[in-house]
Amino acid sequence: MNQADAIALNKLKDAIIIVSAEDLKQAIRECLQEQFSLINKSPQQDDLIGTKEACKILGCCPRTMQRYRDLRLFPFKRVGPHKALYFKKDIEAFRDNHLIKK
Repeated sequence: MNQADAIALNKLKDAIIIVSAEDLKQAIRECLQEQFSLINKSPQQDDLIGTKEACKILGCCPRTMQRYRDLRLFPFKRVGPHKALYFKKDIEAFRDNHLIKK
């Protein structure tokens, strides 16, 4: 083995991370718990709200929220195939910017 091959092999060894099965299970468990807690947090604990509360703030129905999502009028996070979460401050800002003042 020449010197260039030895250097390349050492760099490769430095890049390889060995993880035990138990450590990998723990990392996956923590990731899933974080995702689960994101779904179940109340608006007071976090700024994320569901469609129902966003509809109350905007005074619209869920189908209108779907149209707003399709038009990307404000940011949202998709959690699973059927749940969307919104940042409360973005929904309130959207409402304030689009409210017709008398």
